[in-house]
Amino acid sequence: MFNFKIKNGRIVSGDNRPLTRNPGCLLLIGLIPTIIGLAFLIPTFSSGEYFFLLFGCVPILVGLGFIAWAGFNFITQQTLGKPEVLISNTTLAVGEPFTVQVIHTFRRGLQVDRVLAQLVFRETATYQQGTDTRTVTHEEIIEETEWPGGYFSSGHFFQNSVEMQIPRDGMHTLNVRRNQLQWFVRLKMEIPRLPDYIEEHELIVLPKVYGGVS
Repeated sequence: MFNFKIKNGRIVSGDNRPLTRNPGCLLLIGLIPTIIGLAFLIPTFSSGEYFFLLFGCVPILVGLGFIAWAGFNFITQQTLGKPEVLISNTTLAVGEPFTVQVIHTFRRGLQVDRVLAQLVFRETATYQQGTDTRTVTHEEIIEETEWPGGYFSSGHFFQNSVEMQIPRDGMHTLNVRRNQLQWFVRLKMEIPRLPDYIEEHELIVLPKVYGGVS
C-alpha cells in the first residue's frame, strides 16, 4: 500500500500508478491536514474559544476527503488485482514502433466498462513568478486503443496487444531543472462505482530518429 520512491528528485509511485491513485500516498496526504486540524480543534474545545473551530474543521474535512479517496482506490486495487503490462522496448528512438501487451487474470467477478491503452506525451514546466513557484503540466494522448469491457468472471484470462509508435515529429525525453518532457504508456480500466484503475509506464525516447541518424 505504501509503495512510492524518489526518482529524479521527485516522489513517484513504486507500482507504476499515479500518486493520485496510490492509496498509501493519498492516505499520508490526508493524515497531514487531519492532524493539523485536530491540533487546532482540541485546544479550542478546552479554551472555549469556538471562533477558532473553523481553523480546525476545514483541514480535517480536506484530510478526510483524501482518506476516503484513498479507501476507494484501495478497494479498486484489491478488487481488480494488478494487470501485467509488457512493453517490447522502453528505450526508443523518435518514430520507433513498439508493442504493448496487457495480461490479467481477474481474481473475482467484476464489471469493467472499458479497457484503454494510451500513448501519452506530458510536458511539465516550472515558472518563477516573484517569490512564487508555479508548475504547469500539459498532457496529450497521442494514441489510444480501446478494448470492449463487460462482466469478467473470477479466473477470466484477459490478453490483448497493440502496436504503437512514437511520432516521427515527436520530441525526445527531456529532464532539466525547469522543464520535463516525458512519454508514458498508460493502462486504464474503467470500473463502475469505483475509481478507474490507472497505471503508467515511462518510456525513454532518445534524441535520434528511428532508421535515421541522430
